[in-house]
Amino acid sequence: MSADLHTLAEPLLEMTRRLVGTLQQESSMERRLALTKRLVRQLGDDAYPVFLKVLLIVAESEDASAKQCIADLLAAAAQRMDLPRGQLSAWGSSCRSDAEDVSAHVAGSMNRRRLLGPIEYLTVWYCQQTQRPMLEKALYADAMRKLLKLFELNPQLRSFYASKLETEAGTELEGTYTKDTRDILGRLAQRWQQANSTPEDVVQVAIRGTVPVAPVPPGWIVHQL
Repeated sequence: MSADLHTLAEPLLEMTRRLVGTLQQESSMERRLALTKRLVRQLGDDAYPVFLKVLLIVAESEDASAKQCIADLLAAAAQRMDLPRGQLSAWGSSCRSDAEDVSAHVAGSMNRRRLLGPIEYLTVWYCQQTQRPMLEKALYADAMRKLLKLFELNPQLRSFYASKLETEAGTELEGTYTKDTRDILGRLAQRWQQANSTPEDVVQVAIRGTVPVAPVPPGWIVHQL
């Protein structure tokens, strides 16, 4: 990792260490959820990617207890329909639309925001026009692979989240998902629900094209998200 990326990473690593340490010391799941939601609120509406970075840092770590703690926390949040969510602007046309169609939707759509959980947020970011530059395929695939591996540490989280995504993919929520996004979420959910699926299988089925064989170098998440 370069010196610049190392400088950017250190505060984020410290934030992650402090959050995980605090959660592990707290015996009440209600309290854990409250602390996590407070962190997301403090980061602000436009800084949800920072929370995603925290999840990815945990997913990449070798600390099994930290990973299980976060997976169990998210499972409890999912059961309460209260996953930490971030805002992205709504969009009413396909991300493959012609330029003139895109222009026609900008004024009204970009002012409407939708709250999305981690997987939905990354997928919309990758596939739709929002207030953020669209996420590159390699970065989306790498992040999804790591998140799915983390989420699978809690079978209830995997089961609930996959079912939730399948339901949402089959529902045309006004201004939330384009057809392309629903297609990706639907393929992801269906493959994830299969007992023998791996995170790599799910990612390969979900996205169009071929995922690059070479892994994304460590540190990208700090620089890109």
